[in-house]
Amino acid sequence: MWCNTDKQPSNEPFFGTTGLNIVIDNPESIVEVVSSIIGDDLVQLLTEQSNLYHSQNAEKWKVSPKTLKWSNITPEEMRKFLGLIILKGQVTKEYIRYYWSTDPTISTPIFPHTLSRNCCESIGQAWHFSDNSQRTCTRTSCTR
Repeated sequence: MWCNTDKQPSNEPFFGTTGLNIVIDNPESIVEVVSSIIGDDLVQLLTEQSNLYHSQNAEKWKVSPKTLKWSNITPEEMRKFLGLIILKGQVTKEYIRYYWSTDPTISTPIFPHTLSRNCCESIGQAWHFSDNSQRTCTRTSCTR
């Protein structure tokens, strides 16, 4: 739920060096790349909050025969999911399902080799950053 008023951000000057300051030579996997750029604490937070969000909202979601039986997301699955999101910025497709296509003219094998489409969709549906039950909103502001 969005609030009617937003807090004005503080625009402090940035004096650091911009850009990526790590080198990833011949990575073995998407998990290795993601582990190099996203800390374990953030991956753990996303994993915990996504699992919590799913448990709080599972009864609202339509379950189809192709939907995976839910099992809690692991930090490794979250790293794979984040890696695929990063790759989607480099490899563009007309439709999301094309990332998992087996058609040789459009296939991108790293996607299905990393996570199944159903697993990726399930994680995406539950992907969450904070516990909504800890939020209190009034007509003018929200706090956590």
